[in-house]
Amino acid sequence: MRKLENENLSRDGFGMLKKWLENRNAGKTFVDYFHEYGYQTLAVYDAGDLGRLLYEEIRDSDLAVRYFVDRNAEGLRNIDGIPVILPSQIQKMDEVDVLVISPIVDYDAVCRLLAEEMPKIRTLSLREAVFEF
Repeated sequence: MRKLENENLSRDGFGMLKKWLENRNAGKTFVDYFHEYGYQTLAVYDAGDLGRLLYEEIRDSDLAVRYFVDRNAEGLRNIDGIPVILPSQIQKMDEVDVLVISPIVDYDAVCRLLAEEMPKIRTLSLREAVFEF
């Protein structure tokens, strides 16, 4: 059963990355997406591969990534000068327009954790955003 679960997650992850590339090839970027919704300041949940790819796509724009949130932040201080914090530190940070959650796996668990730490923070699934625009 675990193998089937992993295959579904791999297929889902591949599908998301494929759609992300299709969007970019069509000239659609996350900068446009965030502008459309009026988001100017962001935080990114996950300082791993997907979170960094998202940051790289928007870093030279007028959007501001204020911080990264990661359960394994203790080994990381910052990415390109942007702080990487633990979920328990969110309340100490400046308010952002949206927190983009990049992990596909454990998305629901991440949302529950964030709701405990910062119940009023607006969240957005990177996967949903990729398929929305």
